[in-house]
Amino acid sequence: MGEWQRLVLYALTDALAHNHLLVGTIAAYLQRQDLDADLLRRYLQSPHPDRCITGEAVDHLDGLTGAVPERSTEPTWAAVGRRIARDAR
Repeated sequence: MGEWQRLVLYALTDALAHNHLLVGTIAAYLQRQDLDADLLRRYLQSPHPDRCITGEAVDHLDGLTGAVPERSTEPTWAAVGRRIARDAR
C-alpha cells in the first residue's frame, strides 16, 4: 500500500504541473492573439494572468508555434513543444 500511495501522489503532482503548463500555454497563446486583457483575467479567474503565464509556458508556446527563442540555448519546454508540433504533422 505504501508504494501505491507514493506512486499515486507523484502522479497527482505531475498531473497538476502539466495542467498548470497547459493552462499557461493556452493563456499565453490567447494573449499573443490580442485577446482582451479583462476577458483573459475572467477566463483564468485571476486578476493576475502572469501567475499562469510562466516562463515555461511561454517557452512551450514558442516551441509549438516555431518561434525562435531569445536565448542562445533552446529552453527545455521549447524543445518539447517543437517535438509535439513536429509529431503532430
